Amino acid sequence: MYSWKTIRIVSAILLLIPIIHLAVLVSRDALTALDSSPTVWNAELEAYVKADRLVERPTEPILVIGGRRVLLWQGLDELLSPKPVLMRGLGDATVTDLIFHYERLVGFYQPQTVVLLPSNSEFHIRDMKNAEEMVTSIRKLVELDFSVRSSGMFYVFTPLNTRLHPQDRPKIEKITRQLKAWASDEDRVVVLDANMLLSDASGTPKPDFFRPDGVNLNELGYLRLSMLLMSQVEKDNPDAYVGL
Repeated sequence: MYSWKTIRIVSAILLLIPIIHLAVLVSRDALTALDSSPTVWNAELEAYVKADRLVERPTEPILVIGGRRVLLWQGLDELLSPKPVLMRGLGDATVTDLIFHYERLVGFYQPQTVVLLPSNSEFHIRDMKNAEEMVTSIRKLVELDFSVRSSGMFYVFTPLNTRLHPQDRPKIEKITRQLKAWASDEDRVVVLDANMLLSDASGTPKPDFFRPDGVNLNELGYLRLSMLLMSQVEKDNPDAYVGL
């Protein structure tokens, strides 16, 4: 027969296990994000490699790349059907990380369309890019992609304003202007600015579209991103959506 004190101690430990597990996961993710080497995402990339061996590679898919925001984006495949959609996010990867892993993350799939959704880590944790550095990294990724793909579109979402980091807004506005100016001379590049769909009249991100962390979008926020992308994809691929 166990004493009441022993039972209470065991019960307390059992209740703490999920909290301890969560703390371990958060700590592990934080340590990973702090590692500036792009090879830190090798394990996640290998998981995609293993999964790809089990299925037939889709023909000319719409490929969405980025970090955690891509991993959290649900339902886009249904909205863009019948075009196949692949979501390929790598942790809190930056554009620089995506360039390093381009061959397997992008080139392997031979996509018709590539969509870039930048991560919050471009300005926090993994990197501290200024506006010019961010635009330069995106241009390098697009130029690399176009050196491999002779046709097809590249959609670039501008960095998202977040509730947690309002100080990023001037930088993001500058990046948006520079990206749009650059894309105006590129027939195959479209810049998508979702910030106006996620903010109030003053330009402040609305809590309705964000998770409690103040950085990542919730279901309603992603729906706005999805509708913006869908309208542009349908515009650029009218034959694929006739009669739908």
